[in-house]
Amino acid sequence: MSFAIITDSTSDLTKALREQYDIDYCKMEFSLEDKTYRASLDWDEISSSDFYNSMREGKRYKTVQVPVKTFDEKFRELLSKGEDILYIACSSGLSGSVNSAVVLAGELRSDFPDRKIVCIDSLISGLGQGSMAIKAARMRDDGKTIDETAAWIEEHKLFFNQYGTVESLDYLKAAGRVTASSAFFGNLFSVKPILISDLEGHNLAVKKVKGRKSSLDELAQMTAKYIENPLEQTIYVGHADDEAAANAVSEKIKELIPGAVTSHYVIGPIVGASVGPGTIIVFYYGKHKKEQLNGN
Repeated sequence: MSFAIITDSTSDLTKALREQYDIDYCKMEFSLEDKTYRASLDWDEISSSDFYNSMREGKRYKTVQVPVKTFDEKFRELLSKGEDILYIACSSGLSGSVNSAVVLAGELRSDFPDRKIVCIDSLISGLGQGSMAIKAARMRDDGKTIDETAAWIEEHKLFFNQYGTVESLDYLKAAGRVTASSAFFGNLFSVKPILISDLEGHNLAVKKVKGRKSSLDELAQMTAKYIENPLEQTIYVGHADDEAAANAVSEKIKELIPGAVTSHYVIGPIVGASVGPGTIIVFYYGKHKKEQLNGN
């Protein structure tokens, strides 16, 4: 039996990808002063350029996990249609959404005893999380059951990797979304941090690189070092309103991995509120995260 695949606003799946793979998502929320927005990955209420330009002007957005009401409405809609649900959630190290979904799933069992809700803590966000949903959709299309699909994702989720660099760690630090020593936060003038996702699903600052160009080159170098079967996957390059930097990283990746396929997208509002404008993140399937941690 087929099943529904759900993510949330941190998955950063474009409309084209969601439609291609029949993936839905539950919206988180973000706010500025007294105005609250639903975190649409299609930028329905505010454009990405306006969002990131306002951050450049000093505005700070607050983010909220998926409201329980939103989960309840979406889950009931799908369960009422006779569909089981596989929810691939933002890392529990970054959001409480997965915990809310697990609690709600338990409460819904009495109303839908013949249906199943499986919640997976992706331990990542962005198109690392989104790529898990794409893989799940491909497995579903191949006839795998929800249990077979969930088991594979659970077993392999720490192979979905990211390398990122930010213009400033201030946004991540203010949002409590990065792990690094106090020494790391100091003396960052003209020095750019390199971040990965660790084994607990936190953003971990692992090294500092001198200058913007060097930091972008580093993302490509590390992708080439840790990726597995690069010609059998799409390498996703997310940018926070800096298409030129995304192009530079893609070109460097293709130089290091001839034949590689890359795809760009604008980082969505929830991830963007935490990382800030100018951020570049590369997502790919590669070696286990332990190797990244040990190699840095």
